[in-house]
Amino acid sequence: MSWSDLTHAVLPQSVFLPLWVKLSWALVASAVVLRLTYRLKATVWPAAVVAVLMLLPRTDVLSGYLALAFQTPSVVLVVWALWCWADVIQLRDPVATTPTAVACLGVLLGWALVLDTLNEWPAFFNPQLYALGFASAGLWLVLAVTAAVLLWARVAPRWVLSAVAVLAVYVLLRLPTGNVWDALLDPFVWLALHVQLWRTWRAART
Repeated sequence: MSWSDLTHAVLPQSVFLPLWVKLSWALVASAVVLRLTYRLKATVWPAAVVAVLMLLPRTDVLSGYLALAFQTPSVVLVVWALWCWADVIQLRDPVATTPTAVACLGVLLGWALVLDTLNEWPAFFNPQLYALGFASAGLWLVLAVTAAVLLWARVAPRWVLSAVAVLAVYVLLRLPTGNVWDALLDPFVWLALHVQLWRTWRAART
């Protein structure tokens, strides 16, 4: 086995991409509607209608428009949507916050990717972070850091299960883009983590 075998990009099979776009956006959009409407009235029908509409053959263009504007959701965002539905179905209170250690890690990763995208690293240091996400080294780095953070922060089983699910989907299917950073983070998740950390900071000051 050569070094190139370990570092070349492994992309998702093209047959999975349209299916991922349709299913992922239907799940995420319906979960957002569910979180917005369920507290007003304890019914899942508005969210269920949104999901069905986005999956019907004649109306699945809605997910296509979302993909044109926002690309595809990260696997993390899809797992959040599944937890939203699971909480309602099992009559549990939704988990509103991410463990602070995990939130800090996600925010730092997002800013590092911004620097990488804009090529604003110092001249003597350019880790080519996004490109690293296509290589096996990026996956091993994520596995090591995730395991360390989960053990150190002693998070609830839900977060351990979520981490395993996200990494399993990425390893098996390489969704959504073949890059591990896209499986972990997208603009919506990144902004939500900023909001959470800001609220945590405000609460600590009061």
